[in-house]
Formats: sequence, C-alpha cells, structure tokens
Amino acid sequence: PEDQLGSGRKEPEPKQKKTLCFVNTVCSLSDLDYLVPKAGFFCQICSLFYADETSVKNHCKTPLHQQNMEKFMAKQKEEGNSGEERSSR
Repeated sequence: PEDQLGSGRKEPEPKQKKTLCFVNTVCSLSDLDYLVPKAGFFCQICSLFYADETSVKNHCKTPLHQQNMEKFMAKQKEEGNSGEERSSR
C-alpha cells in the first residue's frame, strides 16, 4: 500500500526500525552510543549485571558478593563515624 504522499514506500513499523538498526546497521555508530538497554539487575556492590532474578539471587549467595558486601558495609560504617566526629567538633 502507498503512503499518503504517493511515493509508493510504506513507513516501517517501530519493531522493524529497531531490527533494521541492528541487523542492517542503518544507524550510525554515534546513534548506538546512546542506546543503553536496561533489563535485569545490577549489583552495585560487585559491579556485575544479571539478566534474571534467579541469577542475581544466586550471585548474592556467592563468597565474592559476601566479601564485597562486608567491605562495603565496613566502609559505610567508617564514613558514618567520620561524619559524626566532624559534626561534634
């Protein structure tokens, strides 16, 4: 079907635009710099990304996460104490 202007071209559907961008590299590299998919879970303690809830729950049980969490909590406590000392002077 022709579009309203009679050019004979159909406007692609939104899904097609996304597909074209990645499959046929219609987008320039600068366009891709601004695309940041965010679907999942990011552990701010370990700086790791997980796509599903099961993976992130398993991650939280790992020794790496536990060690990083202990370090993080100690640092938070330290920063909290130093803040209290400064305010009492």
